[in-house]
Amino acid sequence: MNFYIKEWPNKMATLMTDDGVVLWTFSNAEEARIVWRDWCKLQENSVSYKINNLGNNQLVHDAM
Repeated sequence: MNFYIKEWPNKMATLMTDDGVVLWTFSNAEEARIVWRDWCKLQENSVSYKINNLGNNQLVHDAM
């Protein structure tokens, strides 16, 4: 399963699953990345995530 950090035009960021379930909303994308990476460290298998910046329509894939 992929997880996404979606950054909104107001710079808030939402951590969500690939099927659209919102897990949490943060004040910015960096805060969401820190929480996500801390969670990944607790998992035994490698996890990937994607960042979708709605402000300029860029999609970046960052595999851990």
